[in-house]
Amino acid sequence: MTRLNNLDSELVQELGDFPEDDLDIVFTPKECRTLQPSMPEDGVELDSHVRDCVQTYIREWLIVNRKSQGNSDTCSLKNKGSRKDFHKTLQKQTFESETLDSGDANFQAGPRPVHTLPEEASRTTLTPCDFDLRSLQPDPRLENLLRHVSAEEFERQNEEARRTNRHAELLALYPSVDEEDAVEIRPVPDRPKEHLGNRILVKLQTLKFDIEIEPLFACIALYDIKERKKISENFHCDLNPDSLRGFLRSHTPSIDLSTQARSAVFSVTYPSSDIYLVIKIEKVLQQGEIGDCAEPYMVLKESEAGKAKEKIEKLKAQAESFCQRLGKYRMPFAWIPISLTNFFNLSTLEREIPEAEGLNGRSTSDKRATLLQARRLSERSLSSEDSYPVSNFKTISLTLSTFFKQEGDRLSDEDLFKFLADFKRSSSLQRRIKTLPGTLKLEISPAPENLGYCLTAELLPVKPFPENRNRPHKEILEFPIREVYVPHTIYR
Repeated sequence: MTRLNNLDSELVQELGDFPEDDLDIVFTPKECRTLQPSMPEDGVELDSHVRDCVQTYIREWLIVNRKSQGNSDTCSLKNKGSRKDFHKTLQKQTFESETLDSGDANFQAGPRPVHTLPEEASRTTLTPCDFDLRSLQPDPRLENLLRHVSAEEFERQNEEARRTNRHAELLALYPSVDEEDAVEIRPVPDRPKEHLGNRILVKLQTLKFDIEIEPLFACIALYDIKERKKISENFHCDLNPDSLRGFLRSHTPSIDLSTQARSAVFSVTYPSSDIYLVIKIEKVLQQGEIGDCAEPYMVLKESEAGKAKEKIEKLKAQAESFCQRLGKYRMPFAWIPISLTNFFNLSTLEREIPEAEGLNGRSTSDKRATLLQARRLSERSLSSEDSYPVSNFKTISLTLSTFFKQEGDRLSDEDLFKFLADFKRSSSLQRRIKTLPGTLKLEISPAPENLGYCLTAELLPVKPFPENRNRPHKEILEFPIREVYVPHTIYR
């Protein structure tokens, strides 16, 4: 506006006019889920460009409202009601062809009545037989027909005549444009916010085997066997009693609050029946083959007396020695899968993308359709109007009594996906893989929107965060199988 005011009037006309009061500028603080916004650690040297980028995550929103944006005829039509009822508000128009008597279809010899328009009803209706000019009403006189009128005045009169009885929504009866084909549909966007998929809360309660000779640790993650991808980071959990935890005291001089968590919040943007929660059990590294280290758990029981008890004490002493020397290191021990099919409402959150061999080998139109569907599903999870329930399940408690023994030559994710595919098809996997007796109790439930005493994946406290609790919940970062079309709003 300052530039326009300093220019000459001719150039201003070429550039166009802009109403000064059309824009309403508002600064709004950004909503922050955590007590403190996520920022780089103190003392870290940042490039000036990177530092400016980080500042955008905590700077206030600059919101520009256009006051006249909703005043167009199209917007006013939408506010009045739906298009399909709009024709009912129109004034009925009568045409000369519609006033003819429909019953007079046959041509008759002799005189026929001359029908007139409704606005001519005041005139006398005559037949060709008694047509008399003197009895007719004169037409209205054209005043000022010969008066000289300037071109500007003539244009003004024509414009007034055109506006007389003119309908406000001239094109309102035109069929509405399909949203997919529309170019100029520009809705006012919502403020960007952090993307959260369909969230489930997993609480680990008890982990026990028939013998307790060493500390054991649980490691949980989500896997999609159809996409053959790991779709979450790991959640590590320590369920050991204090007596066994003491074996590692020399390696843990301090204990962080986040490591005390026994419940995790997993997020899934694209739910399906192919997602499995895999619980891996780990132990402290020791010499020998993985299979040999699990052998005592298959043949010994804590309740046995005599030689078995002596052997258990000997194994416990060996485990304590390994913990003191190699307590920082872990080795795989056992694992167990849990299908999450029943924990997602797949009737409304079904997978919308076609079978995924990736986008390879598809035509351009197929790729475009696939990306469009992915975008719709990710946008749908953010839309407050189209919010779908995460699931219709209630809190479910599970008690698992059998673990698959980890095989030393099958440690890769590829091997795990093969096992999970076999596990889904049939129960024959339990006959082909050796199992370990044990007990794992856990609880799976929908994660509430405001889960108190929770840490983000960056270990930042989430509001509300009361200080009188012992063990926090921990959010686990998702690795979506496809793009999530949401702008980044926090520093990670």
